[in-house]
Amino acid sequence: MSSNTGSSINLTKALTFSTFLVLIFALLSPYLASFELEDYSQWNTQGRDDDEDEDEDEDDDDDDATEEFCEQFDGDENSCAQYPECEWDEEDDPEDDDYPGECDENDDYNGGGNGNQNGGGNNGGGNGNQNGGGNGGDTGSDFDGDGVNDDADNDDDDDGVNDVNDAFPFDASESEDFDGDGIGDNADVDDDGDGVNDDSDAFPKDASEQLNTDGDFLGDNADPDDDNDGVLDDDDAFPKDSTEQYDFDGDGIGDNADTDDDNDGMSDSTDAFPKDPNETRDNDGDGIGDNADTDDDNDGIDDADDDNTEQNIEIVMDYDNDGFSDDEDLDDDNDGVVDTEDYYPMDETEQSNFDGDAVGDNADSDDDNDGVDDVLDAFPLNSSEWNDHDGDGIGDNTDTDDDNDGILDENDAFPRDSNFGSDYDGDGLADVADTDDDGDGIIDALDLFPMNFSESADFDGDGIGDNRDIDDDNDGFIDILDLYPKNAGLSSAPADTNDDSSSSNDKDTISLSTSAVLVLLVISFTLSLVFGLNRVSNSNKRAELPKESKELEELIK
Repeated sequence: MSSNTGSSINLTKALTFSTFLVLIFALLSPYLASFELEDYSQWNTQGRDDDEDEDEDEDDDDDDATEEFCEQFDGDENSCAQYPECEWDEEDDPEDDDYPGECDENDDYNGGGNGNQNGGGNNGGGNGNQNGGGNGGDTGSDFDGDGVNDDADNDDDDDGVNDVNDAFPFDASESEDFDGDGIGDNADVDDDGDGVNDDSDAFPKDASEQLNTDGDFLGDNADPDDDNDGVLDDDDAFPKDSTEQYDFDGDGIGDNADTDDDNDGMSDSTDAFPKDPNETRDNDGDGIGDNADTDDDNDGIDDADDDNTEQNIEIVMDYDNDGFSDDEDLDDDNDGVVDTEDYYPMDETEQSNFDGDAVGDNADSDDDNDGVDDVLDAFPLNSSEWNDHDGDGIGDNTDTDDDNDGILDENDAFPRDSNFGSDYDGDGLADVADTDDDGDGIIDALDLFPMNFSESADFDGDGIGDNRDIDDDNDGFIDILDLYPKNAGLSSAPADTNDDSSSSNDKDTISLSTSAVLVLLVISFTLSLVFGLNRVSNSNKRAELPKESKELEELIK
């Protein structure tokens, strides 16, 4: 009974051991499909004198590459500071071509690092290549830590702005530099570089404008009527004051506020000629000032011969000469609008003044004072509206869908064009007309992800773009371990019979094909099984020996 039990246990061990070996070979078979035994004598030349020139050339190439890499950040101190192999050389002179500074190679940098884009390699430290520190590994850099290497990432700083449109691709806090001074607009206190800080600049992105006195859409430099009072600046004594237009006596006080417009010492309220410094009274009301009138009382006797020029004369005013005195006439200027409703009761050419400026509506080219001439204004009597793009009777300022295309303006990249609605990459071209909607440099016809600027290809068709897919060919081998990440039929290097430079053609190299490895696996399994069965057989024989033989065998051992 014990003999049979021992045999079963030993057989189980043998089979388990054989199976274990088979599994080991099976797991290693993809990597053993083709391997080379190199002649290590070929490696012994490293470090010898005959390699020095080659090493120096490689060092020079690396230095040139680093210098070229750093130069791309000239004028961008923030991005330059992100890389230890680069250093910022500040330039204080605004007239210098290098202002505000250059990004140069850091001569004190010795490489090493943790595998970012610029650590390790031949710059010093570690045995890795240029793209990885330590002992190698081509990991590349990933500035924003989104899992996509910078060389494949279209938005390196993950600020939502494509690198091709980002003035600071390695600074998530900045994306634009309107005036090109090297300072991002978010940090720049004067975005347009016109000398006026943005918080005091009505047009912070327009170097030609700073003020907008009347608050319309035209800056004062371009606006012909800065205060929007209906009087052009060229004719306006107070172009920045909508309550004043003229200063008759030139005393610096506008006529509307001046109580003595002609500065003759007589208040305008009692001056019969408020705009004539030579006249103040008109005793007989004949329209001629007493100083110029030779018959002040209009009695037919010249003042020189008249002893009483101050006699009281009843003067009846009839502006429109309709036979009714102005006191009794309901329409003094006879323009068809009663005086109580007439803004200009003594001017038959004007009746209203919508904006309350100094010009009546008939003569005013901009009745609502919104900065848009009435002939161009869809709403000439509404200062808050002037356009109606879709002609629906609702001004564009109030209308939430200016082009009436069913897309709200806030979501419409082209709110004034009903033919276009979206512009995914913000390049100014509507998506329906843009051949590269996501701006990744791959035309939509060839782009499997036309609305994703970080992806364009999907080799295995699994719906995951190759940049994020860890197994592009879906062969079960992740790309970093797959020598052929874009070939599902190959995961390790087959012998290349056409490559003269391949070490497989070297007389000191031994190559094994896949079929050879499979044969080795079968032989290994067979040998394991034979040895296992032999051990079982020996164990059974020992079990059958008499006790004395066993003791003798133990003694011999």
